[in-house]
Amino acid sequence: MPELPEVETLRRALLPLVLNKPCTALKFYRKDIRFPIPQATLYRQMKNQIVCQVQRIGKYLLLKVPKGAMLLHLGMSGRVSLSDTMSPKEKHTHATFQFGQKVFLHFVDPRRFGCILWVPHSGKHSLLDNLGPDPFSTEANPEVLKNRAKKCKSPIKTFIMDSRRITGIGNIYACESLFHAGINPKRKAGLITFPEWELLLSCIRSTLENSIAAGGTTLRDFFEPSGKTGYYAVKLSVYGKEGKPCSKCATPISRLIHSGRSTFFCKTCQPSTKKRSNRLLTLA
Repeated sequence: MPELPEVETLRRALLPLVLNKPCTALKFYRKDIRFPIPQATLYRQMKNQIVCQVQRIGKYLLLKVPKGAMLLHLGMSGRVSLSDTMSPKEKHTHATFQFGQKVFLHFVDPRRFGCILWVPHSGKHSLLDNLGPDPFSTEANPEVLKNRAKKCKSPIKTFIMDSRRITGIGNIYACESLFHAGINPKRKAGLITFPEWELLLSCIRSTLENSIAAGGTTLRDFFEPSGKTGYYAVKLSVYGKEGKPCSKCATPISRLIHSGRSTFFCKTCQPSTKKRSNRLLTLA
């Protein structure tokens, strides 16, 4: 599944392609994906409008025009590819868009968990209204997160993956961040101390920044608009490495299933009780 770094990589790739250009054409090849596509509204509000901003909110991408924004969500397998024509070249192309005279973007989503929606100028939308702060925002700070976690009995991994608490952290980056912070994913979120929140937030940001710099995690279904895949997967420390030696202590990496998701961690580096040291581990 494309996560925050993949969406941010896509946002940055789209900037030179669509910013300050008019959306000159839109074409849809089905009525819905995950949700019904408001085709009439998108035609009316986007056609010939200048894209003034490309914004990311969590894992949602907004192509802003004066009247509002077209919201894109990649879901489980969605991607946006750059083409030389409006005509679909792939079986699961659900929409195509033209910006200016020569930029053609295709929205491809084999599993159809993504969405193409309209957000009014107010910015109010049911998918966005209850999102927590972005990990890179000033609203995401140790004090706020500790307060949000107060009395929370859920595991810390579940907490940081809950978009209502903090948005944009998927399974891969939750596992990686907790490993670098030395925090066991099963510990109750309400018991995480302020210094641990400082360390964890720092590790979340560093992990995401490293992935963004490398172009996103290499996953089967993610590509930049140019077709180039991400390259951060080779740098992952624990995710997908069950049984392999920990890069810090050589203990075999463990895996457990929680809420249908695999969680990877090191029992030695991430003990089930609070670590006394708050030393920041060097990211591998």
